[in-house]
Amino acid sequence: MTGYTAYCQSVHDEALQGEIDANTSVCDGTVCTYPNGATIPDPNAVPVDRCTNQIDYAGDPRSNAEINSIGASTGQCPAPIG
Repeated sequence: MTGYTAYCQSVHDEALQGEIDANTSVCDGTVCTYPNGATIPDPNAVPVDRCTNQIDYAGDPRSNAEINSIGASTGQCPAPIG
């Protein structure tokens, strides 16, 4: 309880929810869009330039880090093993 009357509390809660809604973005894996139309890069986006994001290495005994470092150092993704 805040000490506000029920009416004041409801107005406060409604204003607060409006602020939350106005500052909550919707992200699609590439960009995040705010209700006012502003966009920012999605901080959780996974870079597509990694070899493991381009080729299915399921069953390959090498780690993702090893595969990606080969691709970064040679400029080309290695063929899957296995």
